Amino acid sequence: MTPMARLIESLSPNQELQQQVHERSLDVLETCGVRFYSERAREIWHGAGAAIDGNVVRIPAPVVESALKQAPDAFKLYARDGEHDLQVGSGRTHYSQDGCAAHTLDFDTGVRRESRKADIEKMALISDYLDTIDIVSPTVSAQDIPSAGLAVHELEACFVHSGKHVLTESVTSARDARGQIELAAAIAGGEKALREQPIFSNFVCTVSPLIQDGGGIDAGLEFAAGGIPVGMYPMATTGVTSPVTLPGTLVVLNAEAISALALLQVATPGAKVFYSGGPATIDLRTGAYVAASPEAIWLRSMVAHMAGYYNIPCIVGAGATGAWKPGARAAWENTLSFLLPTLAGADVLFGMGLLDGSNLLTYEQIIVDAEIGMLIRRLLAPVRVDDDTLALDLIKAVGPGGVFMNQAHTVGHMREALSLPLVSERDNYNEWQQKGQPGRVDVAREKVKDILAHHQPPALPEGVRETLSEIVAAYSAQEIEG
Repeated sequence: MTPMARLIESLSPNQELQQQVHERSLDVLETCGVRFYSERAREIWHGAGAAIDGNVVRIPAPVVESALKQAPDAFKLYARDGEHDLQVGSGRTHYSQDGCAAHTLDFDTGVRRESRKADIEKMALISDYLDTIDIVSPTVSAQDIPSAGLAVHELEACFVHSGKHVLTESVTSARDARGQIELAAAIAGGEKALREQPIFSNFVCTVSPLIQDGGGIDAGLEFAAGGIPVGMYPMATTGVTSPVTLPGTLVVLNAEAISALALLQVATPGAKVFYSGGPATIDLRTGAYVAASPEAIWLRSMVAHMAGYYNIPCIVGAGATGAWKPGARAAWENTLSFLLPTLAGADVLFGMGLLDGSNLLTYEQIIVDAEIGMLIRRLLAPVRVDDDTLALDLIKAVGPGGVFMNQAHTVGHMREALSLPLVSERDNYNEWQQKGQPGRVDVAREKVKDILAHHQPPALPEGVRETLSEIVAAYSAQEIEG
């Protein structure tokens, strides 16, 4: 078997493995069960025929399978500017920022510090500019915002500074979900309009092994009922919160994902949902969390394959290099981490712009990651083949020894035929020397400065900015009152 054939085989869905993971997951759900801390969730499961033992829910396999069949296989993610709407379930991979980093390498001082709301605003603006980034997310967890207002503050920052679809994740209660829905409805023209054209989506993290967080599940139920696409995102770590073996980790991950997705479908049949996940491994020498090891990348590619098995759109965690600064390690780890899940059919790759296992923001990295994503997208794009692109008449007209550069055909097709990089160097050596031998991170830094200085996001409708501020203030004040 050739290396290419082995690669194709490894990236193709393994139906036997998918079936085994599915069957064993159903066994876990029916015999071992999953802990649901949400009373509301337990009541829904009780009504559906599940066995309730304290907060452990054991779900019959037919109930799970019947519920999953109600999930749509495709839906649209709308953008507030009306120009960046996305179709998931279409076979195209969309790129999103990573999210929830607690720390930032300050762009001006270079000092590592706690992340702030201003970092979310700036990263949303940068991602609004970058063509590669399809979806904006709160890249950091704003440590300067009180917890009661965090969910609405972060979503507001994204809406104000970008016109693209927004994907949130730091939502841990039905109250916070309700706040984000109200915020988006103020832009969309009401909750009915938002339900029809959701301009943001969310995913909720499960707690491995086999636990559904009470507040997170309540938030997921609220989003699903409001027509907001919502994913359930296990983050099992091999040998720590799941078996050290990769198939065993898949069983834990899958059981968590489908138990939550089935709940959403029982509560709101036909709810728009994502099968999601960001599994990781540990380093055998240090015990460190590793999201970009070969094994973690394989697991994340399998998230896409398992989503395909259930015919449900998916969000796959990607990137999350362990590097502490932009450079060679971050580039090779993120390239592989973006490429393999893309080839596996991921609908959304969540993971551009962060370092240190998604715990550190450096502004330059989003530029480098966008370059990687652009190269992958171009590499995998179909090439148009017809009489015009085969150019037989042109070849004959130019003849042996001729030049194609001055031909109208070249001018008319060059932007379709050839791509231009964002920061990659294509000057000759002498030109590069004359420029001061800049590294690619240096070029990325200058790109960040230019974007922050000159890019303007699409304006919000008149009066909406004030309404958003009022909603944010109201939710933030509740902490003081309560």
